[in-house]
Amino acid sequence: MELDMNSTSSSSRISSFPCQQPKKTPPTTHHDFLDEQSLVDLLSHGLPSDQEAALVSVRHATRSNNPDLRITMCTPTLLSCLCPMILSGTASLRTNAIAIVVNLSLEPPNRTRIIKSGILNLLIGLLKNGAGGDITTDAKGLAVAAIHSVSVEEKTRTTIGALGAVLPLMEVFSRRDEEKVARQDAGMAIYYLTFSADNRGRVVKANGAVKRIVQVLKRDQDEDIKSVGMRIACNLARCEDGRSALMEADGVAIMVGLIQPKSVQDMVYMAAATIYGMSKGKSMRFRCMAKSANAEEVLIRVSEEGSGPVREMAKRTLQAIRGDGEEEEREEWYEYAGSRGAGGLAISEPMKRRQGSYNGNTAVSQPNWMQ
Repeated sequence: MELDMNSTSSSSRISSFPCQQPKKTPPTTHHDFLDEQSLVDLLSHGLPSDQEAALVSVRHATRSNNPDLRITMCTPTLLSCLCPMILSGTASLRTNAIAIVVNLSLEPPNRTRIIKSGILNLLIGLLKNGAGGDITTDAKGLAVAAIHSVSVEEKTRTTIGALGAVLPLMEVFSRRDEEKVARQDAGMAIYYLTFSADNRGRVVKANGAVKRIVQVLKRDQDEDIKSVGMRIACNLARCEDGRSALMEADGVAIMVGLIQPKSVQDMVYMAAATIYGMSKGKSMRFRCMAKSANAEEVLIRVSEEGSGPVREMAKRTLQAIRGDGEEEEREEWYEYAGSRGAGGLAISEPMKRRQGSYNGNTAVSQPNWMQ
């Protein structure tokens, strides 16, 4: 997943194509070394070795540091050519095709194009059907990364959820035998999807999904994975069904247990925000669970030692546990706290995170998404 490019130029890599004459100068666009019709013909009727060479060339071209090139390359023709390659039984063809999708998805204008092409539906299908081992680890990781990248675009989230992405993403995120990078991408995709109210409902209704999230927070030893899980829980606590499901999964006690004197600031913020979300409505169920988990003692310490929003959330949660405070004021303030996102990740861009330039307050280590 490194960003560095091979010293061999794109033009020399594709000079052996049957439809290609060698060029002395580097190409400026993909049309300079392989026009769309030639690509269609090659991927539709070429030998597997020629198909793979074409995909490798396009993959390298999309790894360029030129955003305009990726936007220009992301045409309906190219995307339609990638669909049969993604469904191919040849692992190398599938892997290279999905890697191209990941690279194209770096640019915001391309994300809706990818959705409209039907590619995301294919990738979700691969994740669903690949549980039996029919998909390689590399292809699975790339498919999850592509879904994650496209989900950053707000207007794609409801569609992605409607395509059935939640369960296969949750399967990858919650399994400790999956690759860490794939788990992070799957979790972050769910996190972005749950900014949509419809998708929060889908997560709550998905068989055992909320319990899986809470179990990750309880049992997983990887702090980066737990940090992603906290972000999802924080979003779920913004809706009534999500709050109920979190409490049903013993979420109050788990969140209280995560607020320790040595906990990182980001973890304390997210745990306090999630508890605060569950306190909305001042239900007797929440009060009983909070008192049973000794939440008052922990939140008093946070209200005294914390600062800014986390201190205010602790104070208002204590009011809910004790049964005082104005609900209308609490509701307005929670919308303010929720709009911040957990750790500020709601405003991050995948290009920044993939290239390691994201400077937000987060413990999540992000891979270089250039494929």
